[in-house]
Amino acid sequence: MRRQSTRQRDGRLERKVSYDPGNEMKGLAAANYIWSQRILAAVKSNSKGKTWAAIALALIGALIAWFVPKDAGKMPADLPKPAAAKRATATAAQAPFDFYLMALTVHSAFCTDGHSREPECRAAVHRSLVIHGLWPERNEPRTYPHDCPAPPLALDSALAQQLADFMPGMADGLHEHEWREHGGCSGLDDDEYFQQALELARGIDAALGARLATLAGNETTAAELREIADLFHPGLGATLTFHCRVLRDAPGQPHLIEVRQCVDNDGPQGAPRTPLDCAAVKRRDQGCGQHFRIAGMR
Repeated sequence: MRRQSTRQRDGRLERKVSYDPGNEMKGLAAANYIWSQRILAAVKSNSKGKTWAAIALALIGALIAWFVPKDAGKMPADLPKPAAAKRATATAAQAPFDFYLMALTVHSAFCTDGHSREPECRAAVHRSLVIHGLWPERNEPRTYPHDCPAPPLALDSALAQQLADFMPGMADGLHEHEWREHGGCSGLDDDEYFQQALELARGIDAALGARLATLAGNETTAAELREIADLFHPGLGATLTFHCRVLRDAPGQPHLIEVRQCVDNDGPQGAPRTPLDCAAVKRRDQGCGQHFRIAGMR
């Protein structure tokens, strides 16, 4: 059963105060101007000679040197500098792992498996495949890293909106759970992690989504689905595994519950990039048998 979390993140309103050396310089310039006018006025009232004018100019220069610190235009070392990236320190620490599994759930099967009361199952979802998670994996099965230290999830609002279309489980806090248990071990920041998951999901959905929709309520085989994937992109079928089980609300024949893709972590900073033959990393179909059914769309 899908792992979910109901814990909600506490919202905080932070007020940011920025240091502007230009404001300080404006104040000092104003003070210098006032003193300069006073000195010149005093000189004019006493004498019009060049000697007094030279003395006045010297005093003005001394005042400027006195009032304006040498480093007034520089950013103090102990003040925060403008961030060049979203959160320079908000990147999770990467745990050792060998590749990723991109896990997509057959949404109709999830809802038929005892989850019909979940918010995501009461809402209209037009996709056959939805995001479960992007999981760092090790070659040895069941030894994957999990629950690594990571900053709180704070997705870019535009990305969150795109993600919600492919991850209806966000209504139940699934994205929070996936970030805590899996994303924190990837070494990517939260935006990059979910952006990568979204791009992988779009590719698999483009290959299989429409066919799964037409097969709803009917039987199929893993070989047929791999053939469809290969028609979309040669070799894609070997990078996928199919996972089935008997559903709570549809006893009898196994139903396809999940599609997973094996992907190498050979991208920048360990991001997913190159699809892998799942057999080469010891990942195979589970529970599907010779034939299985596709749950009807809800």
